[in-house]
Amino acid sequence: MISGIDFGTSNCSIGIWDKGKPNLILLEGDSTLLPSALHTSRLNIEIEKIDEIALVKRVGAAKSKQTSEIKKARNEGLYIKEFTAEELENMERGAMRRELAERAKKKYEGQSISEALYADTKIVFGEEAIQKHIKDPDSGYFIKSPKTFLGADIRAQHIELFSEIVTRLLAHIKNKAEHQKKQEIENIVLGRPVNFHGTRGDVGNKQALNILERSSIAAGFKNIEFMMEPIAAALDYEQCLSKDRVVLVLDTGGGTTDCSMMKVGPSYENMTNRDSSVLGYAGDRIGGMNLDMKLAIRKIMPFFGKDSIRKNGLPMPSSIYCNAVAINDVNLQKQFSSTKTEREIELFITQSEENNKINRLLTLQRGNLSYRLNRSAELAKIHLSNRDPINLPLKYIESELYIPITRNDLKESIEQELNTFVSLMKEAQQQAGVCPDVIYVTGGTAKSPIVEEWIRSHFGNIDIVVGELFGSVTSGLTTWANKIYQ
Repeated sequence: MISGIDFGTSNCSIGIWDKGKPNLILLEGDSTLLPSALHTSRLNIEIEKIDEIALVKRVGAAKSKQTSEIKKARNEGLYIKEFTAEELENMERGAMRRELAERAKKKYEGQSISEALYADTKIVFGEEAIQKHIKDPDSGYFIKSPKTFLGADIRAQHIELFSEIVTRLLAHIKNKAEHQKKQEIENIVLGRPVNFHGTRGDVGNKQALNILERSSIAAGFKNIEFMMEPIAAALDYEQCLSKDRVVLVLDTGGGTTDCSMMKVGPSYENMTNRDSSVLGYAGDRIGGMNLDMKLAIRKIMPFFGKDSIRKNGLPMPSSIYCNAVAINDVNLQKQFSSTKTEREIELFITQSEENNKINRLLTLQRGNLSYRLNRSAELAKIHLSNRDPINLPLKYIESELYIPITRNDLKESIEQELNTFVSLMKEAQQQAGVCPDVIYVTGGTAKSPIVEEWIRSHFGNIDIVVGELFGSVTSGLTTWANKIYQ
């Protein structure tokens, strides 16, 4: 059996070719989308047994110390209670239990995600992983959007770690599809962005593709081909055409935004090599996650003290708020969750006239709630597609905290990203040297009417078709898999 897999920043999906068309598989309940998330529990650390020989020595030392203190007290005319041997033993035994429990706690908290992952602790995926993290952020290790890190400048041991995480996710997706279809999947076409997230250019892209290929093989797939995601979206659009067209695709994913200009239609759909019909493409490392973070920093963080002025006349440092929402940067998140940052926030509370707002920042930091806050920003973006304004509840910070946000607030927050979308589309069009007949928009971010309005303001009267926001790429990948693996 053959399939196409969209291993996305926000969500993953898989399609198989069935009865002459691509068919997306249910991965979580009645949804064909699996959030790109994994949660692995910490290893259980058993408390060591008390060393009875060490206990005897400690009781002996306690007796000697007590004898010395009683003698000294009598010489000074003071009274000290004298404990029996049994009482001293019980006291020392209790002290040793507490010490062992504390040592076990440090081992539990100090273990690495690699230790937990390779030990095959309980691993869950998708929405279940997200809810587990939200319910108890300290219960284990939570990885969201691993695709974001694949092209980054990371150490060799981290490359191995992310390879294992990607392998686990792909194997889970493979098992789900095979269980439903009762057939083994051997051949896949895997989507890829024009440029992976990161600052390493071609080096980062090659690293990411290498990780994805190795992980796919480790997950049990035998043959793997890659296809750029905006080209796959164009192939999906092609299935509904009765005449040839030049389409400009905008694919706004969770971590990247990609564009392609392509000739599509009946004259091309049976070709097994589409290089000649691809007229241009462009991509950048921004996506829905960046929009969420921008909305959070611009419109939510002021309710946590951002832009507040301290008693010394200095503003609150913006870096601490940027770190708080940067869920796609491991180092910044580690910095925000550190004891040093906690002490800084405690100091800022004493220095600010708006300490009630900064207390919310302390709640966010101590509760390890950065991901949950960004998820709230994402939900705000989604709800603003259907209504305007909204009141965003943040009850996990304060029971009565609601933040008013308007569609215009969102537009102001993401204007830079909207301009990037248009720049990418213009770049692909310039490469092609022709104007598109139609603009095909897909990806979760495309749901926002702000995006469509922004495109229309720059491309005039060209028809805009909004495709299946979360399935176009997967359907196109599956369509291509059927052509090359037949």
